[in-house]
Amino acid sequence: MFINDKMIYLALHKTGCSHVLKLLTSVKDFDGKIIGKHNNIYEVPKESLGDLSQKIKSGNIRNPWDWYVSLWAFGSLKKGALYEQILKKNFLKKLKYPHLFFTPVNEWSEAYSDATNPELFRKWLKLLLVRRKDVVKFGESSVPGSLGFLSYRYLQLYNYDFDKSINKLKTFDDVKLFDEQNNFINFFIYNENLESDFKKLMLGLGFDEKKLNGVLQIPKTNRSNRTHYREYYDDETVELVKRQDKLIIEKHNYDF
Repeated sequence: MFINDKMIYLALHKTGCSHVLKLLTSVKDFDGKIIGKHNNIYEVPKESLGDLSQKIKSGNIRNPWDWYVSLWAFGSLKKGALYEQILKKNFLKKLKYPHLFFTPVNEWSEAYSDATNPELFRKWLKLLLVRRKDVVKFGESSVPGSLGFLSYRYLQLYNYDFDKSINKLKTFDDVKLFDEQNNFINFFIYNENLESDFKKLMLGLGFDEKKLNGVLQIPKTNRSNRTHYREYYDDETVELVKRQDKLIIEKHNYDF
């Protein structure tokens, strides 16, 4: 997250957030500090946040179908918090009978083994969104049919008191109403229009356009090596994402 006296930016992973953080710290005379990375407002001291009501609150969003492929491809490089939770930290080894409750680690490892293989992506996606139990907290969510992993992280990062409220959310309508009442982001940066949206954000904060020209030419980071996201899906997995990330798809007008 990036914070200064004018704004707070929350970094939702695999949405171009690393690039946005680089841009924010490259803008001249826009002093601020980076605290953590993919943390929410409850994971930093209140004195660091300041008065949120007086600040622009910004975050990224991305087409869900594209987001899942990017998350999987990044994990195939043995990187990312999700990959580390499932494979590197490997809490399953501590359990006496892990196979009774969790997917064997070798199945996850196979699903991450080749970022060019659509069949492995589809296997991984089903492990994540259908099997679910291997992902701490997300796997325990009470609305599995209406809450994909992207929607879960979106709600956790961009809403007030999501972790305290999640067990009260039983249906998609509950989730939608909760987001309508608690989402505090007032400027979204769309990954598909990242530079132009970033420019709009900074102009809205009072910056001269000339100061931004050089900043917007900075190359992007953390690109994964893969083909277009549509090549990884079949009809079943297209519908799986459509069903579980309905909140984001409808709210932000995405389609496959």
